[in-house]
Order: sequence, then C-alpha cells, then structure tokens
Amino acid sequence: MTEPTSGTSAAPAQEYSIKGMKVAFAMPTYGPVDPITSKSTRAAVMFASNRGVIWTGDSSPDRLGYGAARNTAVQHTFKMAPESDGIMWVDSDIKPEIYSIARLLDTQHNGFDFVSGVYHQRQPCHNPIFHGWSDEKHCFQPAQDYPPDTIGRADGCGFGFVYTSLKMLNDIAISPSFEVKNGWFPDKRDVGGFGEDLTFCWMAKQAGYQLYVDSGIQVLHQADAKFIGQEDFRREKEAWIKSCEVDKPAEWGIHGDAG
Repeated sequence: MTEPTSGTSAAPAQEYSIKGMKVAFAMPTYGPVDPITSKSTRAAVMFASNRGVIWTGDSSPDRLGYGAARNTAVQHTFKMAPESDGIMWVDSDIKPEIYSIARLLDTQHNGFDFVSGVYHQRQPCHNPIFHGWSDEKHCFQPAQDYPPDTIGRADGCGFGFVYTSLKMLNDIAISPSFEVKNGWFPDKRDVGGFGEDLTFCWMAKQAGYQLYVDSGIQVLHQADAKFIGQEDFRREKEAWIKSCEVDKPAEWGIHGDAG
C-alpha cells in the first residue's frame, strides 16, 4: 500500500502563484447536474480567475461514456486551445471549496504535471480515491490513510478533481503504450482491467510522469442525499478499528474502484 510520501508542506496559501496560467476547463457530465455542485464549481472557477488564471476554453463533454468523455475533452483542448498549460478536471458530482481550484493550480507550480486533490468514495468505508500500485497483485489498491496538509506521491487516482499538463498529455500520446483508437483514457473495466482513470494513470507512469496528491485540498463527493468527505472516512475507519479491537489494521478498506 502506498500512502502519500513526501514531506512537502501544503499549508493553506494566502497567495497563489497562478497569475498568467492558461488552463482549459473540463467537467464531464453523465446526467443531471446538482445545482449545489455547479454553483460551488463556478465560484471556484471565478476565484481562480480573480487570482490571475486565464481560462482558455471549456472542453466539457456531455453525456458520453467515461473514456469517450475524457478523450473528447483532451482532443478538444489540443484543437481549440493548444496554448493551454493544462486541463483542470472537475467532475459534476464534486463540490469544491472556493479556493480549491486556485490551490491545486498553485500546487502545480512545484513543477508537477499531474496533481490531484482528495475526495472520498461514496460507499463505506469512504476510502480516499487515490491508489498505490501492488507489484505482487498487479493492481491498484486504495490508500488506507494519509497525512494532513501534505503533498505526496501516489500511483493512481480518480479524476474527480485533477490537473493534467498538456506536455504530459502530448508525451503520453507519443509513448509506446498509447493506441490511437483508445486514446488517453481506455476504459477496460468490463474486460477485467481498470477504469479509464486508472488506465490513464498507468500510461502516465509508463511515460515517466509522477502523480502527486495534495491532501490539504479536500473536496466533497456527492452521494444520494449528502456529500461525502474526510470526516465520513475518519468516522468509518474509527468504527472499524474498534470493531476489530486492534490498533492498526493490516489492510483496512481494500475494496472498490477509483470512482
């Protein structure tokens, strides 16, 4: 199991080094959009604009399959906004804080091409949706826990709240693992493989890129009647530990996919 590993501080920033960044926006939608998440995302986009981000266009696809939606967003960005530094991905069921986008883009200024904030699965145990790679099992496994306010390395993540640079996307496209017919986001979950998000992460690693997770950026994940966040994850974990009467479970909450 890989937890974020790196001592870089991620304390909340009062200023953001994002002025002049050119970023395309992509919010894939697969159905009706909740007005609360939509309003929160618009506020976060405007906050980033007021801090100097130049939005180069909206690459959001609507009502396509998971892999097709994300591939369409990348293709649109390369065609319509090739001057972009990268793409800011926010899923339509994510509720960010007003500063969340600005902070994630500020984290990118550490020289990272691939950065994610933290959100949690809807289902108990509400695991954080980033993963370590197990060579033994040849699969991604969700992190059991993570330190607060830290920027660390991970091997895979869901794509609910992520920044990807166009440089990385271009390098993946010319890497041996890239197939034009499948694009950047091959969805192989129906044939025993990974979903489109984890497949992308695997291809990024093959192209020599590292995923970083900023655990100081917490965004909420919409469930049926509530939003799921860090407090739900901590509560479920504490209850599970007490039920097992152990201090440190060897493998807690190892189940679920990336989304």
